[in-house]
Amino acid sequence: MNDLETVLHDYTTGEKTLEEANRALKELGCGLVLDPARNLFSAQELMETHVGETPDEANGWGILDHGVGCLEKVHVVDGRTVDVDMGQEIAFVYLAGKRYRLRGDVLTEED
Repeated sequence: MNDLETVLHDYTTGEKTLEEANRALKELGCGLVLDPARNLFSAQELMETHVGETPDEANGWGILDHGVGCLEKVHVVDGRTVDVDMGQEIAFVYLAGKRYRLRGDVLTEED
């Protein structure tokens, strides 16, 4: 796991607050920032978020990285993103400490 992934892991599991995650991202010098108006997880959202053995068991709230320099909060139900379809673009969703490849609107294991 690289440093960026560690920060997002810690944030999506509730181990770091948004402010702590942003400090860590700044220290990495990666240029990414979690926007408090768009990326904040409530305590309820963190409690509702869980993963299983397979991607289709993932439910809750995560962070979408689609390579454009900003991170987006996304809602996932039964391994599919709600209101986000990346088509053929490469994107990843960090949810409850796991990283999934997003293909269209479906979470998959990475290849």
